[in-house]
Amino acid sequence: MPNVDAFFDALRDEITDLAETHRQEMQEAALEDGEAFLNQTRDDLERWSRLLEQGELSQEEFESLVRGQKDLVEMEALKQAGLAAVRAEQFRDALINRIVGTAGRILL
Repeated sequence: MPNVDAFFDALRDEITDLAETHRQEMQEAALEDGEAFLNQTRDDLERWSRLLEQGELSQEEFESLVRGQKDLVEMEALKQAGLAAVRAEQFRDALINRIVGTAGRILL
C-alpha cells in the first residue's frame, strides 16, 4: 500500500529529525536505535497501519498498540555511546510519540 510506504518513509525522516536533537556524537547512535526499533516492529506497524487506515482501529487503539512496544526499544547504541538512561528513555518516548503522530498525519 502506498500510504504504508509513505508512513515508513515519514518515520525515517522523523527519526533523523529526532536524532538531530541530540549532541553530535549521539546522533549516529540515535539513528541506529530508531532504525532497529522500526526493523523489530515493522510487521506489527504495517498491520496496525493498514487497520488504522481502513478505519478498523481508532487512533487511540493504534497509539496503545505502539506504546505497548515501548519495551522493545532497547536503545543499546545510545547507552553504549554514553547517553544516560534517562535521556535514552526520553528518546524512546519521543520516538513512540513521533510514530503515533506520523500515523495520524499520513494514514488518517
